[in-house]
Amino acid sequence: MKTFFSFIKSTLLGGILFLLPSVLLIIILTKAYSILEKLSEPLSERLPESASGFNYGILLTIVLLLTICFFSGLLIRSAWVNKRISKLENTVLVNIPGYSLIKSITADAVRAKSDKHLLPITIRDGDSWNIGFLVEVGDKVSMVFIPDAPKYDAGEMRVVASENVQKLNISTKDFLKSIKIFGKGIIHHMD
Repeated sequence: MKTFFSFIKSTLLGGILFLLPSVLLIIILTKAYSILEKLSEPLSERLPESASGFNYGILLTIVLLLTICFFSGLLIRSAWVNKRISKLENTVLVNIPGYSLIKSITADAVRAKSDKHLLPITIRDGDSWNIGFLVEVGDKVSMVFIPDAPKYDAGEMRVVASENVQKLNISTKDFLKSIKIFGKGIIHHMD
């Protein structure tokens, strides 16, 4: 009975930790949309009403949100802003469960180069190999995260000899899919 309650507890906590970043993103975008909707309302009232009754206010709000995202993207390219964001990530955002993994997946999806990108790897362990993520590279040793399949948000951290780490030629997104199916397809991406 104790094992059953332990299973229920760990499953619920795992679900919460998985959903938290997604829910936070939805809340932030919803809040941003509602703020921009109020700002664009005076402008949308001046736009002509279409014959089909189309609400130009929604379109104006979405365009405004996309414009802000675009200029934020331009702003993030500056060294000063990058330094501030890096500080925020290292002090605050790193405490949000799953943030690093989501950031890595997003960076992989947009093909962004990042030194904080979690790279899919294999780790030699005697006569066998483990799959995982490269967290940090040192001169002689590297920090790796080895996920527990089929979950990728739990696992163990290991310090291993850098010579035992081999990068995989696979996107983070595809790597995570492979972990969900117990590593199927990984061997085709090994050099």
